[in-house]
Amino acid sequence: MASPSLTHYLLILITSGYIAKSHGQVFSVASTKYGPVRGVAVGNGSERIFIYRGIPYAKPPTGLFRLKSPEPPYSWSVTKDAILPSLDCMQSLRYGIHRNISEDCLYLNVFSPSSGSNTTRLPVMVWIFGGGFTMGSASVYDGSLLARKGVVVITFNYRLDAFGFLSTEDDVIPGNFGLLDQIFALKWVKENIANFGGDPDQVTIFGESAGACSVSILTLSPLTKGLFKRAIMESGSSLSPWCIYLPKSKLSARTLATKISSKVNCTISSSDQYLNCLQNVDAHQILQASYEVQQSSEFGMILLPRIEQIFGVLPALPSDLLEHGSYEHVDTIRGFNSNEAGALKENFTIGATPEEAKTMILQNLLGVFNLTDKETLVRQFEDVYLTNASDPTLLLQRASDATTDFFYSAPAIEEMILMSKVASDKNHYFYQFNYRKSSSLLPIWATAEHADELYFVFGNFNNSFWGSNPPSQDDLLVSHQLMTLWTNFAKTGNPTSSLPSGVTWWPVFNKDVDIRLLKIDKVSKVEIKDRLKAVELFKGLLPILENKVDNIVVG
Repeated sequence: MASPSLTHYLLILITSGYIAKSHGQVFSVASTKYGPVRGVAVGNGSERIFIYRGIPYAKPPTGLFRLKSPEPPYSWSVTKDAILPSLDCMQSLRYGIHRNISEDCLYLNVFSPSSGSNTTRLPVMVWIFGGGFTMGSASVYDGSLLARKGVVVITFNYRLDAFGFLSTEDDVIPGNFGLLDQIFALKWVKENIANFGGDPDQVTIFGESAGACSVSILTLSPLTKGLFKRAIMESGSSLSPWCIYLPKSKLSARTLATKISSKVNCTISSSDQYLNCLQNVDAHQILQASYEVQQSSEFGMILLPRIEQIFGVLPALPSDLLEHGSYEHVDTIRGFNSNEAGALKENFTIGATPEEAKTMILQNLLGVFNLTDKETLVRQFEDVYLTNASDPTLLLQRASDATTDFFYSAPAIEEMILMSKVASDKNHYFYQFNYRKSSSLLPIWATAEHADELYFVFGNFNNSFWGSNPPSQDDLLVSHQLMTLWTNFAKTGNPTSSLPSGVTWWPVFNKDVDIRLLKIDKVSKVEIKDRLKAVELFKGLLPILENKVDNIVVG
């Protein structure tokens, strides 16, 4: 047995973080509330980053823990290796079989410039990935380069698809398990990040697409008070029509659960019986059943966050929460990419007549909606975007504008207007990412499509999605801009507290003047948003989406 003095010395080492070498590899040990973890140091001097992968932040949500709130992880006494990433969470089969998946997936990764032994604590940035709440992975986001800007970066997995968002619309399976995982990860950060060199009182959450929707919901949730100070939302908002399960949906969450249950031989006569049955079904069978239901469905995105008061993650419509202001005020950045629907591309309407092209575009745009009166949306879109347009290329450009406006920019603007009325004591910023990457395959009239900014936020160009060519000097310049803006914001609440090359001063959003944004490009500059008609269209249609009125006409 170790002597008291030796035990005390070891505790000091574990608590403060220590570094050791083995076979030329540099390791670092940090403590957590549940046990010590060993990570690896990469780089030298000021470039050195300490990386810890696969740290458990909750119990494996398997068996009796499936479709339940997350619980604290099991403790351990022997130092746990945190060298390799965990498996990804169970997720959609839409793009083929994903072999590196498991229900045992609630792990996080830490990228820190500090070993944890320093007394100075660094701002923390917690990343929430996107993927439509049905797919995604924390391990594909390497936070090393961002961390070199003087912040601690966290990425984590959360439950997806049926495992994260199935609901029987009662207190047995309320849903929103994926959001509860996100909150649990933030609680882990609050309790443990100081031992990795991070400041638990200087946390910024940021995410893209469904991750941005999640960030937006978390800013409004009564369950997140005190867990973060700032938020960045890239191409997603709580008001985005695809973000949450809308009240005026054709397919109820319980009906969806019934459809999935019928494929795995679980009856839903009683929610308790249904839960018990599902907890004993092989996870891959549930995933297959969910995939088959969604593939055969005409209802678009259907496994989503929902309004519920059982857990209370999202106790009311986001628009109501925003208007009533009963949420903790935080600094925010919101924005969108210029051509979010870049995937439409030029071959979308080849060979179609103008009228056929309009029909195809509207079907593509509105297919995501699971609504009872889609025809109202069709009329409004056609009037605003497709009138007096017959050239196929012009139609595609209008379709791109419509998608970007209605799904991304207009909801973000409306959310920012509502939040700035109540949270006027905080700073809010708006941007448009307009840079055309050097590897872009978009038509010449388009610049940045959905998720394009991610390469530049993380500085990660070494992946198959980017392409075979290395990044250009302009690519690297824009990446430096974005990383500097985002980390400045995490440090000070002001993204232009220092100005990277090519960037002008970024004004705070002001609801009482023109909508000004920073248009991020090789030379980033402030511009006035010119799509106000789209915002008015969205504001008029929002009550329909939320079932606050049966029908309206928007001019």
